[in-house]
Amino acid sequence: MDTTNRQPGTPAGRRHPWDIQRAVLFALLLREMKARVGGQWIGAVWTLFEPLAHVAIIVTILGVLRADMLPGIEYPVFLVTGLIPFFLWQHLATRLMDGIESNRGLFSYRQVKPLDTLLSRAVVESLMNLAVYVVSLLALAWIGYHVVPYQPLEMIGVNLLLVFFGTSFGILCAVLSHQRARLKSFVRMTMTPMYFASGVIIPIDRLPREYIEWLLWNPLLHLVELSRHAFIREYVPTDGVNVGYPAMFTLVVSAIGLALYRVNRLRLIAS
Repeated sequence: MDTTNRQPGTPAGRRHPWDIQRAVLFALLLREMKARVGGQWIGAVWTLFEPLAHVAIIVTILGVLRADMLPGIEYPVFLVTGLIPFFLWQHLATRLMDGIESNRGLFSYRQVKPLDTLLSRAVVESLMNLAVYVVSLLALAWIGYHVVPYQPLEMIGVNLLLVFFGTSFGILCAVLSHQRARLKSFVRMTMTPMYFASGVIIPIDRLPREYIEWLLWNPLLHLVELSRHAFIREYVPTDGVNVGYPAMFTLVVSAIGLALYRVNRLRLIAS
């Protein structure tokens, strides 16, 4: 009997639990990717074209109207380095809310858990937003803008924290809003205020200081500011912005989300 793939301590003829978990996640990942693109190449093109068109329209309109807003800073680069990180968090939060409902037919298999479907969906969303980010930056570079981050390690770290934050918040929303359509609608409604409160379109330091002190409670604002700082050497983040606050906020949200999932996991499967 071939035991080359068997983990130490695992009885012969039985697969190690981690091998099963890895196979489940990989299968769910392929399923999510196929579902997003519709199984056809035109689906993959449209999946990338839709967010790219959104970014291109905003950059074109605002880049012309407010080209002189930030002297010494290329405004289209300013927009892209704020828009796409925000969209990454938004897509993770909103799409994970529907992850349990969309995959409930799979829970009849005892190896598949609701958390597996959420994690696979988070990986797909992160990869697709990464592709949009790369294509957007290449388009700006082709036009003639400077898009090479001057602090690449900081840029990678901030975006990884964004993925972790969006996934944690998405898991929390998925558990709380399961079979609660009104709560899902409320979460989606809050995305527009978050869009403006995160300094995506205008520099946050242009606002009065008393407003900035309230906006700094938004952890996403810190990550958007740090993302821009990693790309644009001349951009100075607003006073009070740091990586510690969103990191701690993410850990708290993650702990609460996983705890609620643990308590409600049987209800999520049964429903």
